[in-house]
Amino acid sequence: MDKNTDIGAINSRAQLATIHKYLEIGRKEGAEMYESSCPLPGKGFWCRPTLFTNVAQSNRIAQEEIFGPVLAILTFRTDDEVIEKANNSPYGLSAGVWTDKGSKIFNMTKRMRAGVVWANTFNKFDPSSPFGGYKESGKRRGITWVECVFEFGLNLLNLLNILNLLNERDGQINKKVFSHHK
Repeated sequence: MDKNTDIGAINSRAQLATIHKYLEIGRKEGAEMYESSCPLPGKGFWCRPTLFTNVAQSNRIAQEEIFGPVLAILTFRTDDEVIEKANNSPYGLSAGVWTDKGSKIFNMTKRMRAGVVWANTFNKFDPSSPFGGYKESGKRRGITWVECVFEFGLNLLNLLNILNLLNERDGQINKKVFSHHK
């Protein structure tokens, strides 16, 4: 695999079938589909990167987790509208904000109800950092103070600052997990 590859194989035949089901659902719901023309390897389970435009908030491809290289693009006019659309889903594993304005990053990310919110990047994190979904994304692994912080909608950008403050204050943080963030 090329070292610059960001999209790899799908983990199973069943998941690939699920992704293809959602591609068909997107077409049937009236969204416009744009699929890469890249060649796919002969071995393994592969899906071309796919974009959908003209997606309605009510479309299943906008409301359900696909877990594949599929992007449903919804339009918006205001910051409030995009936050409303982003949070209008039963899921909340992750979110991303792309902007050239730092103040907009903080304003948007603190209002998004997702386990992790990335700013001007996506899916880049330290694997030892806490990670978990919000709402129906993922199962609870026991209630910890970290999950409570996520439950109140704080994002990863704010979480690391809070961890440092708490660690300085009372040393109650699991130092094995978070000590590299000092």
